[in-house]
Order: sequence, then C-alpha cells, then structure tokens
Amino acid sequence: MNNKVFGMTFAAILASALLFFGVANAGAMAVDTWIFPTEEFGDNTYIATTDVSNMEHEQAKQLFVGQVDSWRQTAELLVTYQDATASYPLNNAEILLDETVGQAQSGTQNNFVFQLSPETTATFLEQQFPTAGFTETDVENITTKLETALAAGQTKTTVAISDDTLEVAKEVVSEAKITHSLKGGDAMAVVNALNGIDIAPGSPFSFLDFISGLELANVTDSELSQIASSIYAAVLQTNFSVDERSIGTVAPTAVPLGKEAAINRPLGIDFVFTNPNSNTFTLNLSMDGDTLTAMLTGYPFIYEYEIIANGEEKVEPRLVKQYSAFVTSGKAVEEEGRDGVRINVVRSTRSDGKELELDPVSTDFYPPVHRIEIYPLTKTETAPAAGTAVPQPGQPGFIDANGDGVHDGTVAAPQPGQPGFVDANGDGVHDSTSTVTPAPLPGQPGFIDANGDGVHDAPAATPTTPLPGQPGYVDQDGDGVHDTPATDTTPNDTTPNTDEKKEPVYDKGGNKVNP
Repeated sequence: MNNKVFGMTFAAILASALLFFGVANAGAMAVDTWIFPTEEFGDNTYIATTDVSNMEHEQAKQLFVGQVDSWRQTAELLVTYQDATASYPLNNAEILLDETVGQAQSGTQNNFVFQLSPETTATFLEQQFPTAGFTETDVENITTKLETALAAGQTKTTVAISDDTLEVAKEVVSEAKITHSLKGGDAMAVVNALNGIDIAPGSPFSFLDFISGLELANVTDSELSQIASSIYAAVLQTNFSVDERSIGTVAPTAVPLGKEAAINRPLGIDFVFTNPNSNTFTLNLSMDGDTLTAMLTGYPFIYEYEIIANGEEKVEPRLVKQYSAFVTSGKAVEEEGRDGVRINVVRSTRSDGKELELDPVSTDFYPPVHRIEIYPLTKTETAPAAGTAVPQPGQPGFIDANGDGVHDGTVAAPQPGQPGFVDANGDGVHDSTSTVTPAPLPGQPGFIDANGDGVHDAPAATPTTPLPGQPGYVDQDGDGVHDTPATDTTPNDTTPNTDEKKEPVYDKGGNKVNP
C-alpha cells in the first residue's frame, strides 16, 4: 500500500471516528436537554440559611447530607405547654432531602422537610406534661406543628403547643374567696357582666376599660375595689402577669392583707393583668351570701402556685401635740390614732409538692394614723405696739428671762457691768429707780469724782459694809463678817487703819515740822 492510499484510509477512519463521537455527544446532550434534563436552581435561591443558587439539585442534596448529622447534634427544640417548657428529643428526627430539594423553588427562600415520629411525640408529652390528657388527634397535630417549626433549620427552635385547638379538657385552675359588702344594684351588675368573660391569650385585661362600657351610676370605688381584689387573688394563683395594681391608704377589713387591688376612678387607678399563655381562659364570678368567689378556667397548669403573706409588721403611730386657745385645761383628743401595717407577699412555685421557685410579689404598706392631742396655751403673747419691731436673739434690747427663746416684752433690771446698773447700797442688786435717785453723770450738777475714776463718788455719809464676794470685803479672823478698822486686831491685817498715828517730820535744823 503506497503512502497515498494509506493517507486516504487514515483520513477516512479519523473522519468516521469524529463523526461517531460528535453524534454520540450530541445524542447525550439531546437526551439531557430534551429527554432527561438536568435540574439546576436559579439565582437567589436558599434552602433554610444555605445559598444553593445556580447549583444542581443533586449537588445541593449531597451538600445537605453532610450537614444533617451535625445539625442533629447541635439543634434544640423547646416545647412549651402552659407554664412549663421541655426539650424535645431530636435523635429520631429525619430530614427528607429528596422532598426538600424537590419542593424548593428557584429565586425564593425554602424550608427543609422534617419527619418526626408520633410515638416519640406521645411519649415526650406524657413524660413532660403529665397533667394534660392529650388525645391521639392532639399528638398528630402537635407532631405536625413541631415539624413545621423545625423547617427553618434553626439551631434553636421554641414552639408553644397549648393553643385553643387542643382537645385537652379544661378545668378550674384557680379560685379565691373574699368577704364582701356589695349591696347596690350596680355592683351586682358589674359582677354579672364579669361572670363568663374570656381572657384572650397574650392580651391584657383592664378593669377600668371593662366597666367603662357599662352604665353605672350608684356603684362606689370601694365596691369596685372588692370585686377587683377577688379577681387579683385568683390571678395570683396562676402564671398570669400583673401589669398594674395599687392598694388603698387604709388596711382593708374584708380583703385579706396582700390581696387588695384598689380602684379609684377619679385618679385613674386601675387593675390590669395579662394572660401569657397560648390558650383562652374564662373568668367566673359568683356570690353566696357575703362571700364573693372568683375562678379562672382553662387548660391545667403543670405547676402549683401558693401565695404566702409573711413578715407582717405593725407600725405604731406617733403622738402629735397641738395647742389651741379653745382648750382651757387638760387636753382634747382630736384623733385617736391607728396602727399601720407592712406585709410582704411572695409566690411559691411547686411541682409534686417540692418548691422550685420563690418569687416576690409585693410589699404592701398601710401608714399609721397619728394620735393628735390638743393642749391649752401656756401663756399669752403681748403684741408689740404698731411700728415697734420685736428684738430677736442677739439684738440690743432682747430680754429672755424665762429662757424660752422669745423676747419677753418687758424691760429687765440691768445686771452688774451692764449699762445703767446702779448699786448705791452695795448689795449687788440694781437699785430700783423708784427708790434711788440716779447718780449724776460727768458734767451734771452734783457730780463728784475725787478719785478720778470717771464715776460719781457715793456720799461719805452713807457707807455700807461690803458682803462676802463684794469689793472691799475683808475677813482676817474667819468669822464670816467684814472686819472694820476699829475692831480689827488681827496681827496680819493689812487693811489700812485710818486711826494710826503719823510719824513726826523734822527740818534740817532739827525742829519738828508737825506736832
């Protein structure tokens, strides 16, 4: 075979091979495109939190296969029924990847498809919430609700299952009784209107808002407070939250201490509470004689609630003394007074008789009423003359002989050393101007100042004997009486003796000058 023939034969074989390969690939493409097309997600496509945009379905499925076990180990499903929450076991939970990928829509947010075992759900409910008798229908519905909640693929999911769709039997969950004094027809109308109302899930109930829709003319705030207090006492025995509640100024007599809910329409003082559960409760009020009963009916709670009022402390009143000109003797009692009281209220949460929590509810304080006694005035104050200012402590002319801190209004006698003090007789007491003529001052007629001390010299004709402690007093013999010069014989008496003879004086020639 020459080279030409070989070349032609090789070219023919190569062309045939290329033709066969092209036909085969084109066929495969045609099969994939028209007969068995390959599915692929479009842009902005998410399954739970995972972005699967422009990813083939099979590729996305394989991506999630490796995540299922990791999710099952870290994920938590919390199930809440009424006042209790428990963790659902996810070890048997399945993620149906074929259904998840097959149902996903391109360009949107998609969820996983979960499958839980109804048997696992039934066992879980019976163990965790034994007080509720769940029916088979309840178990199926709850299982579906849990699967739907898990579809978002979150690591922590919380589901409340106690909604009004359950077939669980309702019962009285709390009851409170108080002694009432309701008499008017309008008060009875309020009780009848409240009897049988529904407390919606998650909604607050306002007492004032409710009665605002009633035509009331003769009901008192005291009567409304008794009705509200009965409801408050029932609410305390549940997991309801109290949003607004007040007490009166005086400790109630009918309502137990710690359970008062005062109503004051002029001041807008209200009683408001909220049902935090997912199902509706019914409030019922009834009267039997002087007993008012409030009840709440709904799905049974898991825990028991006990209200404890402890630490009651009496607060004694003070004595307030007042003075009045209308009381002439003794005393008058205007207010007898009354003890106050302080009390602490706590709520104990129990399970099977064991205390789980002890939460403070309130500290109610009713102040004492002080005793008031009125006494007569002890003295009559003399008003100063018009235009005359009363001197204050520390000012000139201020006189306070009785030490009460108030100007006496009379002129007191000056004391030794004070201006105007005159003691002509030397007794240490100011001489009254009615019996003693004031001593003349320098420059006035009769002023004598022989010793040059600037003070008028008392007349020599009226000498006085100094008393103990006064100037000039001498007592050398210790007999308690001033020693006069004529009688003083004490050797050590240093008092000058006016009778002592003077020594003679002589001049330079020896002649005696004075005889």
